[in-house]
Amino acid sequence: MMPFVLALVAASAAWARSAVVVLRSDDQPVYDAPVEALRQSFDRPVQVIGLHGEKSVAEQVARGLADDPPPVIIALGAKAAWTAVQKLPQVPVVYAMVHHPERYGLTGTFVTGVTMQVPPDLALAQIRLFAPNIQHIGLLVSSSNANPAIGEAIQAGRDAGLTVTARRVSGEKDTRRAFLALARDVDAVWLLPDAQVVTPATFQFITAESMRARLPVLAWSEPLVQAGALLCVAPDTRRVGEQAAELAKAILDGATAGSLPPVAPDTPRVVLNRDTLDSVGLKLDPGVLDFVDEVVREPTRR
Repeated sequence: MMPFVLALVAASAAWARSAVVVLRSDDQPVYDAPVEALRQSFDRPVQVIGLHGEKSVAEQVARGLADDPPPVIIALGAKAAWTAVQKLPQVPVVYAMVHHPERYGLTGTFVTGVTMQVPPDLALAQIRLFAPNIQHIGLLVSSSNANPAIGEAIQAGRDAGLTVTARRVSGEKDTRRAFLALARDVDAVWLLPDAQVVTPATFQFITAESMRARLPVLAWSEPLVQAGALLCVAPDTRRVGEQAAELAKAILDGATAGSLPPVAPDTPRVVLNRDTLDSVGLKLDPGVLDFVDEVVREPTRR
């Protein structure tokens, strides 16, 4: 792999200055749609460089680009974004497909991007379409989570006329205990991005207990729905690529990256787990399914 990467970077030196460079963190299929959208968004060359999830590859690519910096880098995924910001600090960077960008230091004069958090009022509007009887919603939040998005989600729930109960937790045991307490009082649990709350072990526990309690669990990503959550309102990844291209075009037209605030995804994608729907006993009007972008089934039941 190394000789190929070196040859790729060397071959790109003559044209990197005019090309838009897209750094792709790894080979996961989740990046395919935004890459395709980016390729189709520009009237100049678009050079996609895969980092294959390897630090050594990322460092060699960064050194090659530093010799002839591109006018803008679009970084897909946390590894690519961190590499661009840390190794090429004077090159404008547009990040996308990154959860918790603040965790990776993706701020500053040369950085902007597309977040992965669908605005909570938009997510709740979709959720209530599928479960209109929900009146009391519960949230689990790690004790160290200071993300303003948590407060925004709570306020959005209250603005929508819901009773919102948020419980702070520390550790997997506390998360399990808090979920069982919530399950007795709420109509649904809304999981927000929080790596300390949603671990493989706690998510397995939450989905198993939610089936027993016939309690809908709402998530933020398609993989969680495929693993047993009822539904998610997630960003449309192709549209995320288009939004990243719009920010990059503004930079190419003379704007500084730091003057362009990060933007939220503007096109939600609703994914529903049919098996979980049956397990929790929700009945949907057939017309509501027209608003679902994808219906999935759990792997063990396919």
